[in-house]
Amino acid sequence: MVTAILNIYRRPGTLQKQITALRGQTIPPKYIWIWQNQAPEEVKVKIPDDCVLIQSNQNFYYHGRFTLPLLAQGKTPYTMILDDDIIPGKCWIENCIKSMEERPGIYVGVGRVVPGKIKAPIKVEVSEGEAPEQSNRQWYGWRAPNDKITEVDYGGHCWFFKTDWIRYFWFEKPAHLQNAEDMQFSFALQKHGGIKTYVPPHPMGNTDLWSNLVDWEYGKNEVASQINPPSGLKRKAWFKQRRRIRRKCIKSGWLLVNRRKGVES
Repeated sequence: MVTAILNIYRRPGTLQKQITALRGQTIPPKYIWIWQNQAPEEVKVKIPDDCVLIQSNQNFYYHGRFTLPLLAQGKTPYTMILDDDIIPGKCWIENCIKSMEERPGIYVGVGRVVPGKIKAPIKVEVSEGEAPEQSNRQWYGWRAPNDKITEVDYGGHCWFFKTDWIRYFWFEKPAHLQNAEDMQFSFALQKHGGIKTYVPPHPMGNTDLWSNLVDWEYGKNEVASQINPPSGLKRKAWFKQRRRIRRKCIKSGWLLVNRRKGVES
């Protein structure tokens, strides 16, 4: 039913933990495919025989792995792409499938609603070490639990979607191959397929449903994109680039949640 796509770059130590978590799902994936970008240093990993490894002698950054669902068409109705710094709860895939059946859309592990100009200030708890640029954001998912399906503008850490929808991703030329694949996905699918982005339930009392059980354990080290962007940009410049890409997508037809609700963004 599901093709799971993992990736290896500079965190090879999490691969086996992710594979174990996927095999322990209440609805395990039918296939596990692994995309490996070229890293600055040699990265060796042991790949289980029943997994597929695709290696690249170039670094295609964040967008490269989004080519693999094109090959999954006709194999499984659903595809799931995971970042390399999360470990999902055992009911995560089941949670996504049930949510998809209730409300079709892209399901992400962490989602953001871009704030509009509203009267009341937005109160957001900022995690220790979090970038100042993130302090005014509305988040949902494992880092800010939600009890019900919640629509967001875009999201990441994990993407669960109908496999055939991947064609919409490539209807739009990426604004930048070294940034904002999360925005590209939500923007292109909304524009060309009318497909919205959601975060499935992440209830405080049931972490089995969560997309990630390890908080920032693997996501805050020196190889994290938000700390040390692989493109060579400084951290602040990388976030500034993301804001420029967001504005470009909006000008090209991306309708944000608050804008569709009549709130100026």
